[in-house]
Amino acid sequence: MKLTIYRDNTHIVLEYRTPERLSTLFARAGIPLSMPCGGQRRCLKCRVIAKGALSPLSEEERRLLSPEEIAGGVRYACMTEALGDAEVWLPDSEQRQRIQVSGSLPQPVGALGEPGYGAAFDIGTTTIAAYLCRMESGEILATASRKNPQAVFGADVISRITRAMEGEGQALADAVRQAIAALLDTLAGKAGIPRDAIRAMVLTGNTAMEYLLMGYDPTAISRAPFAPDHFFGVFTSADRLGLGTAETTVYLTRCISAYVGGDITSGILATRMKDADAPVLLADIGTNGELALAFGGKLFCCSTAAGPAFEGAGIYQGMTASDGAISRVWAEDGGLQYEVIGGGTPQGICGSGIIDAVAACLALGYLDETGAIDDLLPDEIYREVDDQPAIVFPNSDILLTQKDIRAVQLAKSAICSGMETLLAEAGLSAEQMGQLLIAGGFGTVLNLESAAAIGLIPKALADKARPVGNAAGMGAILQLLTAEERAAAEALAGKAETLELSTHPVFREAYIENMMFE
Repeated sequence: MKLTIYRDNTHIVLEYRTPERLSTLFARAGIPLSMPCGGQRRCLKCRVIAKGALSPLSEEERRLLSPEEIAGGVRYACMTEALGDAEVWLPDSEQRQRIQVSGSLPQPVGALGEPGYGAAFDIGTTTIAAYLCRMESGEILATASRKNPQAVFGADVISRITRAMEGEGQALADAVRQAIAALLDTLAGKAGIPRDAIRAMVLTGNTAMEYLLMGYDPTAISRAPFAPDHFFGVFTSADRLGLGTAETTVYLTRCISAYVGGDITSGILATRMKDADAPVLLADIGTNGELALAFGGKLFCCSTAAGPAFEGAGIYQGMTASDGAISRVWAEDGGLQYEVIGGGTPQGICGSGIIDAVAACLALGYLDETGAIDDLLPDEIYREVDDQPAIVFPNSDILLTQKDIRAVQLAKSAICSGMETLLAEAGLSAEQMGQLLIAGGFGTVLNLESAAAIGLIPKALADKARPVGNAAGMGAILQLLTAEERAAAEALAGKAETLELSTHPVFREAYIENMMFE
């Protein structure tokens, strides 16, 4: 049986033997599909157009889809089984996300003496960013990115670890390996070189991403005492991962703990924060909020479960930063104003827009300090949907619901409380800090004023904050280029002290307090 999958101007044909859900077949093919709930029929973001030998429409699909959508072949990938030969068309927006891969090396690398080409990868929970470098000079020749296809197994690492422990570990490994292979092809094509000319790779990511990439059993990092049986900082060969020949080396960056991974090690390396005169705090804000504090030759690290709200997942009309997403929101003339990626009618709202929207709603008095929506707002602003209040964006059908605001409160409190706990552990005040570095693609589009207004970052650190781009990716490049940088990264990871926030008294108290808006 064959499933033909169309996306943009190309298609692939996937052969399969027994009836399977469309979402499972997409995952096997390494095709990214927006499914933050991991196929649990909650987010309803996996709509595709399909025809052929498919399972009949379920009662749930009939309830959710309009007659016009049903007539047009719209189906939910998590609810539809392929029973024989079938065709599926993916929405273009799945391929047009605005993914941030930029960054800069902390200083010129100079001539390194190693000829040839190498590739560095930052395997994020949501996004994979890739860089092609000329080894002898450190020049970045090409960049590329794509969604992490493991998202069909769940938006967060806990969901994916659970799926791996339930027997889907190989499928998770295959999905991300296929994505890396596709990115290698893209990089080589952009640079006009054969793919086999890439003879060295460095892969960085959080601890769970590195575990799942290698196909390791993640049980050790899933339960107390959360003691990894693999910290990485090791070489393997590309043929072991299906990414090339045995002669092509692959280095996996050193992790710090079960939930502080090689990506934060790479970020610490790239920013040179440990060499700064004044204390520096690094925050990689995403589905997993990883934090590091350097001061007086010491390193403290922690990880906070921020959840996927800042990626647009778990939000009523949330979406990734792609065409049609509300990306900026502000208060003006007594109401909400907004900007849409690509212009036109908004289709949803992405992470940066969500943070702006909450800040603007607070400024306008639509929310109180507990985050509750004022139910006395005018009808053109206030609506009820699914038994909860919501705020309507002007001239649109886009809503910000009470549950959305609660999700933001949980996420922002986790990040801010993590920062406060690190400072308390070090005996530092926010006023003593030299810099707050915001890493990751999300940090480059984050409005720092909005972040401070909602309490995502402590207000005392707002004027010390600056984005540093994809620090993990830049750190991976440094480790690609020289053995000295790899050794330096491993030494940093070995010296770092990890705080367990779930049992830390400062975090527990701060987390409750920071749920509120000031």
